[in-house]
Amino acid sequence: MKILFDIKHPAQLNLFKGLSSELQAENWEVTICYLQRGKLPRIIQREYAGFKTIAVGSSRGTKWSILWDGNVKRTLTFLDLIKKEHYNICVAASSIPLALAGKIAGVPVIQFYDDPERKRINYVNASLSTQLFFPPIVKKNGKVSVFNCLKEWSYLSPKRFRPNDGIPGFYGLAPHEYVFVREVSNKSFNYYNQQDGIISSFANRIHPSAKVVLSLEDKSYANRYPAHWTILQEPVNDIHSLIYYSKMVLSSGDSMAREGAMLGVPSVYCGIRKMKANELMMQAGLLKHLPADSGLDYINEMITRDFDSEQQTHTRNQLLERWDDMTAFMKEQINRYKI
Repeated sequence: MKILFDIKHPAQLNLFKGLSSELQAENWEVTICYLQRGKLPRIIQREYAGFKTIAVGSSRGTKWSILWDGNVKRTLTFLDLIKKEHYNICVAASSIPLALAGKIAGVPVIQFYDDPERKRINYVNASLSTQLFFPPIVKKNGKVSVFNCLKEWSYLSPKRFRPNDGIPGFYGLAPHEYVFVREVSNKSFNYYNQQDGIISSFANRIHPSAKVVLSLEDKSYANRYPAHWTILQEPVNDIHSLIYYSKMVLSSGDSMAREGAMLGVPSVYCGIRKMKANELMMQAGLLKHLPADSGLDYINEMITRDFDSEQQTHTRNQLLERWDDMTAFMKEQINRYKI
């Protein structure tokens, strides 16, 4: 059996990692396709070492590049690849180019996504794909089904993730004595309407005693942040252990804010997007959405508090009891198309 995975954004990087390894161990021929965008190619080569990897399309951040290089040319490349390699099934997390190519070639395409707010994109994806799966934040219909968790749980569940307590020391940090900050670029489609460098606009008002590690997507912004902050260089060694052992997560991107919450760390999303996936975490009391600098008082208060490790363990155990094993769920869906 041959399967193709499409990864077009760093937030999708880990979704299929465990699944790909399990399928490969079961003698599936696995191909990992990826968009040439930012640091993604380099991270793919590291995280998917041992897999067949193929660059498909590119994006330079402009609207024209997103449309032409990231969609039109990608569709044509996928169509050629599918016809040449005779894949049995293709899998993605919202990829219209792959869905269209699969539709034309007559190959099943299933997708796992968590952003119902993208109504037009989801409508096209649902019409072209064999099946489209969401967390329990949408209504089921003929083409749309539901999995009982968020997609990040595929690699953050205690069944799948064991934090490395040596990682903080690698960066000269003590566990739960530092803040993890993620600043996304507004050059991607998801953040085009978001203020450029949100966190940089109030970084100098964050408690000066805080030890901060900064995951900065666009390194050209580096001089906008306090000099004592540590800027991480990608690919980051075991970034989720670094998040797990932080005191708090502050992110202008929605994915890493949810990751922090699922790892049991107090997490603040300061971006502008209102998302049902975030609301699911907010309703559970695991995530706060405080746009721009509106959460500054809360952030500075949390910096002065001691970290509650017992609460972290309790939070993760509750999610483990309540949610599906995402990797097992995806494998079950894929095996429905096994010849």
